[in-house]
Amino acid sequence: MNAPIHAQIQSLIARLSALCSAGHGFGSMSPSIYDTAWVSMVRNPHTITGSHAWLFPECFEFILTHQLASGAWESYASPIDGILNTAAALLALKVHLEVCPEDSDLELRSQRAVKALREMLGNWEAGSSDQVGFEMLILQHASLLEAKGIVLDFPQLSTLRPLRRAKLEKLPLASVYNAPSTLHHCLEGLIGHIDFDQVRCRRDANGSMVSSPSSTAAYLMNTSAWDDEAEAYLRNALEYGSGRGNGSLPSAWPTGIFEISWVFTTLTESGVVIDEKEALIIGEFVQEGLRRQKGTLGFDIGSFPDVDDTAKGIMTLRILGKSPSIEGLISTFEAGDHFRTYNGERNPSFSANCNVLICLLMLDGPSTHISQIVKVARFLTAQVYKDGVSDKWHLSDLYWVMLLSRPFALLYQDEEVLRKLFDRALNLNEEIPLVTVHLLIRVIHSQRSNGSWDGSCEVTSYATLALLSLARLPWTRQIDLGEITASVARAKSFLLSNRSDWSKGHHIWVEKVTYASDVLSEAYCLAAVFAPIPSAAQPVESESSQFLALPDKRIRAMMRKTGELISHTPLFLNMEAYILRAAEMQACYALSTLQKMPLHAFPRTAKGEDKYLCIIPLAFTACAAAQGYPVSVSVLFDIMVLSVLNFLADEYMEGVVEKEFAGSLDAVRDLIRQLFINVESASTKSESNGNINRIGKDISGNFGAQINGQKSLPAVELDLDNQWKQPSLQNVEDVLRRFVMYVIHHPSVASAPRGYPTRLALDLETFLLAHVTHAEDNHRFGRQQAHLDGNRTKGTQEPNGNGIFSTDEANTHEKLTAHTSADHTSCPFSFVFFNCLVQASSKPGSADIYGSARRAYLAEDLCHHLASLCRMYNDCGSVRRDADEHNLNSISFPEFHTSSSPSSNMEEGTRKGTGEQEAKSELLWIAEYERHGLKTALELLEEELGSRGKHSVDALKPFINVTDLYGQIYVLKDIGTRTK
Repeated sequence: MNAPIHAQIQSLIARLSALCSAGHGFGSMSPSIYDTAWVSMVRNPHTITGSHAWLFPECFEFILTHQLASGAWESYASPIDGILNTAAALLALKVHLEVCPEDSDLELRSQRAVKALREMLGNWEAGSSDQVGFEMLILQHASLLEAKGIVLDFPQLSTLRPLRRAKLEKLPLASVYNAPSTLHHCLEGLIGHIDFDQVRCRRDANGSMVSSPSSTAAYLMNTSAWDDEAEAYLRNALEYGSGRGNGSLPSAWPTGIFEISWVFTTLTESGVVIDEKEALIIGEFVQEGLRRQKGTLGFDIGSFPDVDDTAKGIMTLRILGKSPSIEGLISTFEAGDHFRTYNGERNPSFSANCNVLICLLMLDGPSTHISQIVKVARFLTAQVYKDGVSDKWHLSDLYWVMLLSRPFALLYQDEEVLRKLFDRALNLNEEIPLVTVHLLIRVIHSQRSNGSWDGSCEVTSYATLALLSLARLPWTRQIDLGEITASVARAKSFLLSNRSDWSKGHHIWVEKVTYASDVLSEAYCLAAVFAPIPSAAQPVESESSQFLALPDKRIRAMMRKTGELISHTPLFLNMEAYILRAAEMQACYALSTLQKMPLHAFPRTAKGEDKYLCIIPLAFTACAAAQGYPVSVSVLFDIMVLSVLNFLADEYMEGVVEKEFAGSLDAVRDLIRQLFINVESASTKSESNGNINRIGKDISGNFGAQINGQKSLPAVELDLDNQWKQPSLQNVEDVLRRFVMYVIHHPSVASAPRGYPTRLALDLETFLLAHVTHAEDNHRFGRQQAHLDGNRTKGTQEPNGNGIFSTDEANTHEKLTAHTSADHTSCPFSFVFFNCLVQASSKPGSADIYGSARRAYLAEDLCHHLASLCRMYNDCGSVRRDADEHNLNSISFPEFHTSSSPSSNMEEGTRKGTGEQEAKSELLWIAEYERHGLKTALELLEEELGSRGKHSVDALKPFINVTDLYGQIYVLKDIGTRTK
């Protein structure tokens, strides 16, 4: 290891261990305008008026110095930062103006601040916010400013009020008098609502209110008896906080336990060995905190406890060879399906649960706590599976990816724990690999050309450490460690080239306002540079060991073969090999899950192997991987399930309905129409009763198996098999009803924006009716061929000459493609269904692709071009099968065999050899025309949606590419199943 790096590590540890023995608190959180503004309003208890009225005038000077030209104060990293900083600073200005009403400078500053604050509040979206106490603090500042004559009426008021009510339902105001709680960290949000004299006994030993300068200041301002210890706390925070006497205070201080445990565990997990002297001091410091608080820890010794600091503190002592009890953590913080950060928490913390899982796995004999391990592993996996992670303590996604990767790497090193985990949660055997491959590609895909992530050393260190943990997973070692190694090497090169920035933290940590920590930034950068790069040597397989949790070798071989086929399509011809290998591995686990699902909604009539069962999962994982996974695993899996059902629906309509009901297709058409009339009627009735989500179950029975709590497949147990020869119309109705109910009443459809379910039902009805029309055309075409040459042997028929479809002028290929043929593909209704899935997983404020007439038109046009493109490629690849089965194909139409065709003047034998190719070439030209229309529609839709629609458009691209890929595969190889 580079000597200067080692020396820097030792220097950092030595500084922190010295602070542990300094006799005063410490912490490196960056200065906070918000907290400084509150402290600036504390009056001197011995002076009533004049320039000496304020206890900390240096704080007010700091506020004045940092007002921006716009009148606002800085938004460090989020809109809430600017809102709270400006609101608190404006309140400080108004309070100071009450003492000095003639100060024209303060008045002018106040006016500019009011204008800036109103503008910020007008543009703010509350739904995407989650910072400490924001639901209470913004409303409280609006109320306090109104009392000073400033009325703030902004759109998100109606959103904040229920959030505040929800918070206070978990932590009633009266609870501030009875026991320590997080409300004591935000007492400024309770001014006018509580008796501050009664909370004096809830101070921490250091004089603070849960280590918060702003809360402590609010307490001092509103208690009737002065508190010298609270004043002393604020003076210490000014002197020993990150501002070091410059008049500023951080959002929380002191934070000794937090910083010591984070730095120590981060460095040692990367292989750093801490000198014995410093290790002893650090161990005693953390142990003293656990002793005082009966097995729990907070920001500092004696601070309000939380699960994050408790878990990290226990991990620190475990690394030092000690055996602290875990019981305090479990008894204090364990909840129903996760671990809470603290009592009264409104929503759980993802990163805190990652730290709990690491802590549990580091115990001696971790399997004794298998119930807690299963609980946390399920919670974490489910959140990533649904793409529902929005960590409350950190703004960078790469931070939680780094934390999650660590316990998963530990988990797969303990066979006993792994076996017990899968005994209790078998679905995790597939879901953990599914989500980790997903994260691996996302991380690599988002790396910049200079080797960094977001151009930040701190964030780059998170990504590097995440990759190093992911590289240890057994399925990752089957993909391509070479790309991970190269990515890590580029990251380390970036870090070493920007070493001077390691100790310059970014505002990506979350408190009331976001903050930076120079100490934590330096520690993560040192750990990332110090950690060894994984070996790219070929891994040795151990198929007999279940704990490796690799997919079945046969499935992997099938998927590799399918990947080889896909690699020859235009879409993937130049794709980097590691992306396709990763997609293949993810598809293996998806296929394993699909094979466990009940797929009895349709009777099986096809002949030969089901080639599509490998192609469907790989098509979606490969197209998503190529785009850096813009959609969740949940969305991918649900659309895979629908695709399987669509293939089975096609097979059923062609192999049963078309074959068995040739003389009564009108009756089938009528029952389909009646089915959708009944669906619409049931939906209207149920919706009026507020019970729309129950329709599917009421009509079709059990929705089916669950994946992470989401209904995924219809558990339909029909008495249908390959020997079922004479179905009735009632059988057809039962089968189609179950399929329709699954699609229309999928949870994501039920929660979709208004209009989506109606659009979906219409397109699904059109799809089924188009199958009936196509069956009629096939029968007509078959009769024509049989009449022309009854002696022709099967398999020798060419789709020219006698293979031409005799049709009236109104039924041309162009019209067939525009209506029946494109509708006959599942693309249109699957497109709507996919967008329901995307909307269900989208963050608040995302654009709706059907949100205006223009958007809806462009989306429909895009989908029509895509369906036509898919239909033509499909037909091009299935010419021989369609000819054998007398199915109508695009090139069966006369316009593909006109006298102007180059082959028309050739000898008969030559024409037979080239006619098919000429027709297919003509069809592919038309398909490329449709591709041009598709590209234009997508570009216009993207332009129309703007920045708010980026997620929706990015999500659409894998769906578009999958549909295109199916067609490209058909050109290479017919993957359809024979039904005749």
